[in-house]
Amino acid sequence: MNKAAVIGNPIDHSWSPAIHEFWLNEKKIEGSYEKIKVEKENLKDFISEVKEKGYSGLNVTVPYKEEVYQYCDVLSVSAQKLKAVNLMEFKNNLVYGHNTDGDGFVDSILDVLPNISFKKNTFAVLGAGGAAKSIIHSLIKNKAQKIIIINRDIKRAENIAEKSGKAVAVCPNEKITEGLREASFVINATSMGMKGGPPSTEIKFSSFPNIQCFADIVYNPGVTQLMEGAAAADIKVIGGLGMLINQAIPAFEAFFSERPKNTKALVAFLENKIQEDKND
Repeated sequence: MNKAAVIGNPIDHSWSPAIHEFWLNEKKIEGSYEKIKVEKENLKDFISEVKEKGYSGLNVTVPYKEEVYQYCDVLSVSAQKLKAVNLMEFKNNLVYGHNTDGDGFVDSILDVLPNISFKKNTFAVLGAGGAAKSIIHSLIKNKAQKIIIINRDIKRAENIAEKSGKAVAVCPNEKITEGLREASFVINATSMGMKGGPPSTEIKFSSFPNIQCFADIVYNPGVTQLMEGAAAADIKVIGGLGMLINQAIPAFEAFFSERPKNTKALVAFLENKIQEDKND
């Protein structure tokens, strides 16, 4: 029986087990997928232990996507470029590191806005961590007109911009108003507003008439405070559930050797689970 898990700290928010269990049941595969909280000082040893126990691999969530990079033997092109890994595959006694976040995010946008022109949009990205780097990488692949990284640690943002080309600019948190003013599409690529995570920064979306769409990578809760604020300003809102599902597709294939699909039945199942969790 193949075993896999998602690791992070915090981890209670994760709905990855529900997705994989849905697909395991749908495809009648004997396997297991769990969520495990791992302390930073135990991370390296934990990865070695589950590899020795015969796990097929691990998904990695905050805050370890950049940390686990160094524990991979073979890296995909995107993981190598980003130095961030969200999928560790154990195969042939080696650890293969992949990064599926960015393409999963772009696929989630295309699911909702199939005719979007990335070339005609200026994207403001909140955050400069592993998820943000992956999203920025995929936005560049899709010819985004301009990307503005808004982050508290300006050096971290500048480091990403320097490696990403002329289309990427940076803006410190204290000047967020300037960064949002020219944006047509805003992305929260942090854990702000996540269950168990830090509180959201306050954004008065009605003050930024150029913003047409807001996307949040947070999926638990299903509607974040930032999403509520954007919707109240009549801005198109996209939640993080689509990204979560789309980035999980290649992970399930790596763990259980069958490629699943993002279906309406799965989305409805997860939305119901999240609502139940909210009411507990």
